[in-house]
Amino acid sequence: MADAAECSEKTIKNTRRNLRLFGQVHAPSTRIGRRRSITPPMLEALCDHLLEKPGLYLEEMVIFLWDEFQMLASTSSIRRALVSKGWSKKAARQSAKEQNAELREIYLHNLSDFESCHLVYVDESGCDKRIGFRRTGWSPLGVAPRQVSQFHRDERYQILPAYAQDGILMSRVFRGSTDAAVFEDFVDELLCHCGRWPEPKSVLVMDNASFHHSERISQ
Repeated sequence: MADAAECSEKTIKNTRRNLRLFGQVHAPSTRIGRRRSITPPMLEALCDHLLEKPGLYLEEMVIFLWDEFQMLASTSSIRRALVSKGWSKKAARQSAKEQNAELREIYLHNLSDFESCHLVYVDESGCDKRIGFRRTGWSPLGVAPRQVSQFHRDERYQILPAYAQDGILMSRVFRGSTDAAVFEDFVDELLCHCGRWPEPKSVLVMDNASFHHSERISQ
């Protein structure tokens, strides 16, 4: 047999042994180095968790693996495991749970009837006790991480601006929250800086807050 195959008897013996033990001619390669501390099931569970919370820090992933598998992994091991899985850290995109895709399409369609010079945007904003959103997150290569957050409002200070294509027309900063009376007074003053349709700055754009639908605002 060795003569027919033009190889040594040792090669024939090794081939027979590999076929008997492994079902193939060559024995599977043995990995050199330490065994990985993060097993495939652990990595799979971590990746599933990151799909829901892509902004986790490596230290928080350590806690997750301990809580789920009672295994204390190092941050460097977690990073290497994620990279080997094809994951990377990149800028995260925030998305509010309250966002409605259909209403957004309707809004963009209605807005297309006007030119940019016509538009004056009015919207209240403020700061509260929330810690700032994390701007980066983990996700597979080629996929932007998306954090779904509950955007509740609990402001201590409010800013109420009106801005157009060429800059801010007017603004107010005050303590508390914006209600119908405050907003109506602001719009009354703002109209003095606006034009009549179809002049520039003749279309007010605002969100769907309840006090934006008062009878006085509609007039």
